[in-house]
Amino acid sequence: MWRFNDSILSDPGALAEIEQTLAEYFTLNNTPGVTPETLWQAHKAVLRGVCIKWASRLNQARQADKLLILSQIHVAAQANSSDPTPAHLKILLEAQARLSDWNYKALLYSQRRLKARYYAYRDRPGRLLARYLRPTVAATRISHLVLDSGRKTVYKPLEIGNALAAYYGDLYNLQSDSHPSSISEARVDRYLSDLHLPSLTSTQRDGLSSPFTELEIATTIKSLPSHKSPGPDGFTDIYYKNFSALLTPHLLSLFSSAAETGRFPEEMLRTTIVPLPKPGKSPTLCPNFRPISLLNVDVKIYAKIIANRVAELLPGLICSDQVGFIRGRQGPHNTKKLIDLIQVIQTHRLPSVLLALDAEKAFDRVDWMFLRKVLLKFGFPVSVLQSIFALYASPTASVLTAGFLSTQFGIRNGTRQGCPLSPLLYALVIEPLAQRIRQDDGVAGIMVGPTVYKIGLFADDILLTLTEPTDSLPRLSELLTEYSAVSFHKINLPKSQALTINVPGKVRESLKQTFQFEWREDYLQYLGVKISKSPDQLFDLNYKPFLAHIKQLLFKWKRKSLSWIGRIAAIKMSLLPKLLYYFRTIPIRLPKSYLDEVQSLLNHYVWNGKRPRVPNRLLNLPIRRGGLAMPHIHLYHRAAVLASLAEYFHSPRPPQWTAIEQSFAKQYLITTVIWLTRRQRPPLPDILPLTRWYLHVWDMSRTLLLNTTSLSLATPLEVLTHWIADFDSARWTSRGISHLHQLISGGKILTFEMIQQRYRLTEAWRLSYYQITSVIRRPGTSFQPTLPQAPLSPFARFVIQPSTQAKLLSICYAALNVPLPDHTWSFQKAWEGELGIKIPPQDWERAFALDRGAYRCTSLMEVRRKVLYRWYLVPARECHVNHKVSPICWRCERLKGTMIHVWWECEAVEPFWRGVAGLVEKAIGLAIPFAPADFLLGISKVRMDRWQKKLFSVITSSTMLLIARSWKQQRVPTVREIRDMVNNTRDYELMARHIYDFPQPEKDHWSLWDSMLAAECTVDLGVPG
Repeated sequence: MWRFNDSILSDPGALAEIEQTLAEYFTLNNTPGVTPETLWQAHKAVLRGVCIKWASRLNQARQADKLLILSQIHVAAQANSSDPTPAHLKILLEAQARLSDWNYKALLYSQRRLKARYYAYRDRPGRLLARYLRPTVAATRISHLVLDSGRKTVYKPLEIGNALAAYYGDLYNLQSDSHPSSISEARVDRYLSDLHLPSLTSTQRDGLSSPFTELEIATTIKSLPSHKSPGPDGFTDIYYKNFSALLTPHLLSLFSSAAETGRFPEEMLRTTIVPLPKPGKSPTLCPNFRPISLLNVDVKIYAKIIANRVAELLPGLICSDQVGFIRGRQGPHNTKKLIDLIQVIQTHRLPSVLLALDAEKAFDRVDWMFLRKVLLKFGFPVSVLQSIFALYASPTASVLTAGFLSTQFGIRNGTRQGCPLSPLLYALVIEPLAQRIRQDDGVAGIMVGPTVYKIGLFADDILLTLTEPTDSLPRLSELLTEYSAVSFHKINLPKSQALTINVPGKVRESLKQTFQFEWREDYLQYLGVKISKSPDQLFDLNYKPFLAHIKQLLFKWKRKSLSWIGRIAAIKMSLLPKLLYYFRTIPIRLPKSYLDEVQSLLNHYVWNGKRPRVPNRLLNLPIRRGGLAMPHIHLYHRAAVLASLAEYFHSPRPPQWTAIEQSFAKQYLITTVIWLTRRQRPPLPDILPLTRWYLHVWDMSRTLLLNTTSLSLATPLEVLTHWIADFDSARWTSRGISHLHQLISGGKILTFEMIQQRYRLTEAWRLSYYQITSVIRRPGTSFQPTLPQAPLSPFARFVIQPSTQAKLLSICYAALNVPLPDHTWSFQKAWEGELGIKIPPQDWERAFALDRGAYRCTSLMEVRRKVLYRWYLVPARECHVNHKVSPICWRCERLKGTMIHVWWECEAVEPFWRGVAGLVEKAIGLAIPFAPADFLLGISKVRMDRWQKKLFSVITSSTMLLIARSWKQQRVPTVREIRDMVNNTRDYELMARHIYDFPQPEKDHWSLWDSMLAAECTVDLGVPG
C-alpha cells in the first residue's frame, strides 16, 4: 500500500515541485469537459508519481555515498583476492573504514533524532510517557482465528483477513436479497408516524442545506488531527494541511458536485478496516474485534463539514436524556440523574427495576433506509439527505491484517466507526426508540414533579428506570421487538444487566424466569462506574477499589526511571483523569481520610519515598504562582462538586438531573438560593442529599469562586425577592437587566437617569431602582459591598453568560487553588535573608515565569526550580542532617558552604559566573548586573524583550545544570561547556520543531544565539564588521 511520505516535504526542491505540479495540473485540466470527480481523482495519480520520484531521489541521494563505497569495496576485494598484495589490502581496508564511517554517521543521525524525540517529550504528558508507564502493550496482531464454532482454525494473515472480511461482509449486508428478514418501507413509515419528534425550523433547514464554502473546508483541514493513518489512497492529513490553499477550491467543486448528485466515485468510498481486539475478550473470534474504518482524508473532510453543521442542531432535536456525542452533554449527566432517581425510589419505596441494555454491534447494524426515513421525520431537507448519503453510495471495504489486504466486500448498512458523522447519525437513529418508550404509558417510569423519567442514553448505552416491572418489562420487550423489526437493532439479552429495588422476592423470581437478563444483586455497571441500589454503597463499590488501583499503579511506577517533574507529569496524565472521572460521575461526599490517603500516596510517589524538601502545598500551586501544578486532591474534589452545581446555570437546556433536584426545592430556585447566606436561605428540608452536599461545598468556596466577600456583581436580580417585598425581577429582566453588574460601572452605582436612558425606562421604575440600590448599600450584613468592586471572576462571568463549552472544572479548580494572601514561603525568606533585599511578589512571579517557552527540556526546568526552592543540600544544611559532613565548602575548603556561597560566592565558581555573564551580554546584547538575584533567581531590573528573556533563561539554566552535575566535586564547569550545552539545546529544539510540527514563535530567541555565533565567525575570519 502506497502512503504519502511526509518527510519529503522537508526538502525545498520536493516541496516546490509538488506545489508547481499541483498548480500546473489544475490550471491545465480544470476545463468544462472534465468533471470535478475526474479532476480530483486524477490529481492523486499525478501526485503519487511526483512523490514516488522524490522519495526515490532523496533515498538514492542518501544512499549514493554508501553505494559508491560498496562498489569500491567490491572492486578492491576482487583485486586483493586475485593479487593479494599489501597495496591492494590497504585499499580494501581504507574502503571498509569509509563504510564504517558512513554507517557511524548514519547511526549518529538516528541517535540525534531519537534524542530529539526524548528531548521534546521526556517526562512530559504525552504518548512517549504513556507507553513508558504502560505495564504491557496490548497485542494488536492476530495470531489465529477460530471459525465454524471451533471446527476450523486459520493462521495465515491473508486467511485471517478473508475470514474477518466474510464476517464483516455478512454484518454490513443485513438488507441483502439472501437475508431472511428484510425491512419494508411501509412498516418503517407506520412506525415513525406515531412518534412525536421535533422537526427543524425553516431557518435551520436553510442553514443546513446552504452551499459549502472554502472557509469551511480550510477550517476543517486546519482542525484535522495530526499523524493519523490515511485511507486507501494513502494521502495523509499533512498533505492536505501543507497544500490547503491549492486544494481547497477544487475540494469545494468536488464536494458541491457530490452533494448535488448524491454520489462520490467508488474509489473515494473505499475503506480499510483495521480490527482492534476488544479489551477482556478472546482475540480469536471474529465478533470480538472492533472494526475501525480508515477513510480517505478527503471524505473525512466532507463528513466533518456536515457533522459540524448537524452538531449545532442536535441539542434541539435529541431529548436531553441522550448525552452521548451531543454538544454540551456528558456521561456524568446521566450518572448523577440515576443516583438522584435511586434516591427517589428508596425514599418513596417504589418497586422498580433498573435495566442496562447491551446493543449488539449497534453502529454496524444501522439500516440506511430507516436512517433516511428518520432524517426526513426530523425535517432534514432532501438536499441534505442527498449530501449525507453520498457517503453511502456503494462503499466497499477491505480488512487489513499484518500488512495483508483481504478481498473487497460491499457495505449496505451501518455507520462506520472512524467517520466524524457516524456518532451523530446514530444519535438520530436511536432517538425514535427512546421516544417510543417515553410516550408509551405501558412502560412506567419514575415521576418527579410533572416529569416521568424512564430512559437515559449515552449513544448505544441505554439505561431504563422503570416502575411496575411486571407490566413495564413485557411492554418494553414488545417495543424493542418493534424497533428491531424496522432498524436491525438487536439487544443482547444475556449481557443486559437488570437490578431490582423494592421488588418482592416472588415477583423478582418470576421476572427472572421470564426475562433472560443478567440479574444483578447489588449494583449495575454503567459508563465505567458501579451504580448501587443504595446510595450509601457508592463509595465502597467505586472509590475503595480505585484506591487499591492507585496503590498498584504507583507500585509499578516505582521501578520506572523518571525525574521529579516526570513523576508529577505521570500523575497528571495517567491517574488524575481517572480520579476526576469518578469525582464527576459520582460527586458524593467523601471521607476526609480517603482524600488524605490518596494525596499522601501521590506525594510519597513524587518524592520517591523520601522526605519532602519543598512544602507539598507549594507544589500544588500553578507554575506562575511558584508551584509545579501537582494535583491537590481535596481541591479537585471540591471543584468537581462545584462544577456540577454550576450546571444549574446552563440554559436553555440544563441537564435532566438538575430538574430532578430542583423539584425537591419546591418554589425556591437553586440558582437563586445559593446567593443567600445560610441564615438568609429559606429552609429546604426535602432537597436530595446531593443537592445538600452541593450547597455545603458552595458555602465553603463562595468567596474564592466569586473573588469577593461582599455582594457579587454576578448576583441575579431574582435574589432580591428574598430581601425586597413584592419585588418583580421579571419586570427588570424583560428590559435586559438580569444581574447587578448591569447597574454598576467603574465601581459606582449608575444613577437612575443613566439607567433610564440606557434601558428606556419610565419614571414608574424609580421606586424599584431605589429599592435595589438600598440593598446594594445596606450596611451590617455579610453582603455589605466595598465599592469599587473587584473585577468579575471567571466563575462570575460564566454565571452571567453560561456556556456549555466552558471548562467548569478548570475554572473552579483555578479559583480554589490560590496561595494564602501575603504568604511568604520559607525559600523566599531564605533568599531574601541571604541576598539582603526584599523581593516583592511581582518579582517572584517574574522569576517563576522566566523559562516559559524558552525550552522543552525538563532537566533545565527542574534545575531552575530546584535552585529557586533551595532544594540542594549545601554543606551548611547537610551537616545538621549528617554529622559526618563538614559545613565547609567542598570547593574552596575555607568558607562555610551556604546556598549563596556554593552557588555564587565561592572563589572557585565566581570567575565561572563572570564568564557566563560575558556570554549573556554577547548573546542578548544587554549587560545584566552581576548579582545573584539576576543570574540565580532571574529577577533583574534590566528591561528585556521576551526573546531576550528566553535566551537568558537558557544560558543561566544550563549553567545551573552543569554546576549541579559536578555537585560535591572541586571541578568547576567551563564557559566552553556552557556553549556546547546551549548549542545542543538549540539543535534539539529546532530538530524537534521540524519533526513534530511545533509552532514557530514570532520572534525566535535562537536567532540571537545564531547571530552571536555568526559574528564570532566573522571576527575569527578577519572580516571587517
